[in-house]
Amino acid sequence: MSLTNEFENDLIFKEETYKNGLHPKVPKSEKQGVAVILTGGCKDDIVVDKYTTVKEIRQGKYTQLVEISTRSYIKEIKFHSPSKQTYYSFDVYVKGVIQVNDPIIFYKNKNLDVDAYFNNLFSLDVKKVTRKYSILNYEGMDDELQQTLSSCTIDESTGFVYQISVVDAAPGEEAKEYVRKYEKMLLDDTMRKQANDMAKSITITYKDAINSEVIEGNLTQTEAILKIEEYEKANYDEKIRRLDDLREKGVITDIDFRKSIQSTLKLSDKDDNLNQNTQEDSGMNQFYSEEE
Repeated sequence: MSLTNEFENDLIFKEETYKNGLHPKVPKSEKQGVAVILTGGCKDDIVVDKYTTVKEIRQGKYTQLVEISTRSYIKEIKFHSPSKQTYYSFDVYVKGVIQVNDPIIFYKNKNLDVDAYFNNLFSLDVKKVTRKYSILNYEGMDDELQQTLSSCTIDESTGFVYQISVVDAAPGEEAKEYVRKYEKMLLDDTMRKQANDMAKSITITYKDAINSEVIEGNLTQTEAILKIEEYEKANYDEKIRRLDDLREKGVITDIDFRKSIQSTLKLSDKDDNLNQNTQEDSGMNQFYSEEE
């Protein structure tokens, strides 16, 4: 069944031949939510009400009677709307209340594909809004859509009055996959940075603590160097184990692992040179003290 047929079956209750003549019968029009119109005459179509007269009907020579629903009904529409990244789109859901406001105009447009019409009508306004938002950050878009579409509108060209009650937009499936990959990339980069920072910061933190002890006079420089060497030897294997564990879990790559190891070895070599120079300075100071 086509969309047009579904629409006509819902809102056009009756289309039948009307017997006109010298004394035509005024159709009953008391049904709530139903408009009765007379059409197919020599004058303009009329909506039958309590003021309609036999003379008016006879002069109009109407030949057809139509009953149309004027009750409000809900229309739900789903469509795609482009985002700021035009190659990804939002899935949009619009729910509105629609009602025949002008039965005569509506009947003249009875073959209108209503779903296609309202789809196009709503999507034009929606697209103006969604194009301003990224699929990575669309906070506030639903509110703007609601404000844009929420006003009650009379469509004089189709005989409808409508009002949007719900507007919801979210990234489509392809966009969601892109967002997932993007968020995973950010998470991986963060964890990789933390892993690299961890490899660099453990010894430095310990050295800061030992240097404080030296400044406070609790340790000599020689004692401090020995403690740092002991700490580095005790923790080197632990660093390697942690980095290897991160590599096994896929947090860092083999390249990251090797770079971290090389960085650790370079730090150790630099510290060894520093320790050696410090020890030599300390020995020379001790030699001159004994000479004095």
